[in-house]
Amino acid sequence: MSKQTVAFTLDTEKDRDLLHWLSSLPKGDKSRAVRDALRAHLGRGGITLGDIYEAIIDLKRHGLVVQGEPTPTADEPPDVAAALDNLGL
Repeated sequence: MSKQTVAFTLDTEKDRDLLHWLSSLPKGDKSRAVRDALRAHLGRGGITLGDIYEAIIDLKRHGLVVQGEPTPTADEPPDVAAALDNLGL
Protein backbone atom coordinates (compact mmCIF):
# COMPACT_ATOMS: atom_id res chain seq x y z
CA MET A 1 0.00 0.00 0.00
CA SER A 2 1.54 3.30 -1.07
CA LYS A 3 0.68 6.70 0.32
CA GLN A 4 0.43 10.05 -1.40
CA THR A 5 0.57 13.43 0.31
CA VAL A 6 -1.82 16.10 -0.92
CA ALA A 7 -1.32 19.68 0.24
CA PHE A 8 -3.89 22.47 0.29
CA THR A 9 -4.10 25.93 1.79
CA LEU A 10 -6.53 27.48 4.23
CA ASP A 11 -7.17 31.18 4.75
CA THR A 12 -6.73 32.16 8.41
CA GLU A 13 -9.81 34.40 8.28
CA LYS A 14 -12.23 32.63 5.92
CA ASP A 15 -11.33 29.13 7.10
CA ARG A 16 -10.97 29.88 10.79
CA ASP A 17 -13.63 27.28 11.62
CA LEU A 18 -11.77 24.59 9.70
CA LEU A 19 -8.44 25.50 11.27
CA HIS A 20 -10.02 25.39 14.71
CA TRP A 21 -11.58 21.99 13.97
CA LEU A 22 -8.32 20.55 12.63
CA SER A 23 -6.31 21.84 15.58
CA SER A 24 -8.80 20.28 18.01
CA LEU A 25 -8.24 16.78 16.61
CA PRO A 26 -5.86 14.38 18.35
CA LYS A 27 -2.47 13.89 16.77
CA GLY A 28 -2.69 11.45 13.89
CA ASP A 29 -6.44 11.94 13.30
CA LYS A 30 -6.32 14.90 10.91
CA SER A 31 -5.80 12.90 7.72
CA ARG A 32 -8.55 10.45 8.61
CA ALA A 33 -10.95 13.28 9.44
CA VAL A 34 -10.22 15.09 6.16
CA ARG A 35 -10.66 11.86 4.19
CA ASP A 36 -13.99 11.20 5.95
CA ALA A 37 -15.17 14.74 5.24
CA LEU A 38 -14.21 14.49 1.56
CA ARG A 39 -15.94 11.13 1.18
CA ALA A 40 -19.07 12.47 2.89
CA HIS A 41 -19.07 15.39 0.47
CA LEU A 42 -18.70 13.12 -2.56
CA GLY A 43 -21.57 10.89 -1.52
CA ARG A 44 -24.04 13.47 -0.36
CA GLY A 45 -27.37 13.59 -2.10
CA GLY A 46 -29.03 16.42 -0.22
CA ILE A 47 -28.65 18.74 2.71
CA THR A 48 -26.25 17.44 5.33
CA LEU A 49 -25.62 18.39 8.93
CA GLY A 50 -22.44 20.05 7.67
CA ASP A 51 -24.48 22.20 5.28
CA ILE A 52 -26.71 23.30 8.15
CA TYR A 53 -23.68 24.07 10.31
CA GLU A 54 -22.12 26.15 7.51
CA ALA A 55 -25.38 28.07 7.07
CA ILE A 56 -25.52 28.83 10.80
CA ILE A 57 -21.91 30.04 10.79
CA ASP A 58 -22.67 32.21 7.76
CA LEU A 59 -25.68 33.71 9.57
CA LYS A 60 -23.50 34.46 12.59
CA ARG A 61 -20.93 36.20 10.39
CA HIS A 62 -23.22 38.15 8.10
CA GLY A 63 -26.65 38.21 9.72
CA LEU A 64 -29.88 37.47 7.94
CA VAL A 65 -30.07 38.91 4.44
CA VAL A 66 -33.48 39.20 2.84
CA GLN A 67 -33.52 39.95 -0.86
CA GLY A 68 -36.32 41.11 -3.09
CA GLU A 69 -38.88 43.85 -3.15
CA PRO A 70 -41.18 44.35 -0.19
CA THR A 71 -44.70 43.08 -0.72
CA PRO A 72 -47.17 45.95 -0.64
CA THR A 73 -49.81 45.66 2.04
CA ALA A 74 -53.42 46.64 1.53
CA ASP A 75 -55.08 49.12 3.85
CA GLU A 76 -57.93 47.78 5.95
CA PRO A 77 -61.37 48.78 4.81
CA PRO A 78 -62.91 51.25 7.31
CA ASP A 79 -65.61 48.79 8.43
CA VAL A 80 -63.01 46.09 9.13
CA ALA A 81 -60.79 48.57 11.01
CA ALA A 82 -63.79 49.67 13.12
CA ALA A 83 -64.74 46.06 13.88
CA LEU A 84 -61.14 45.27 14.94
CA ASP A 85 -61.07 48.39 17.13
CA ASN A 86 -64.26 47.21 18.85
CA LEU A 87 -62.70 43.87 19.79
CA GLY A 88 -60.81 45.59 22.61
CA LEU A 89 -57.56 43.74 21.97
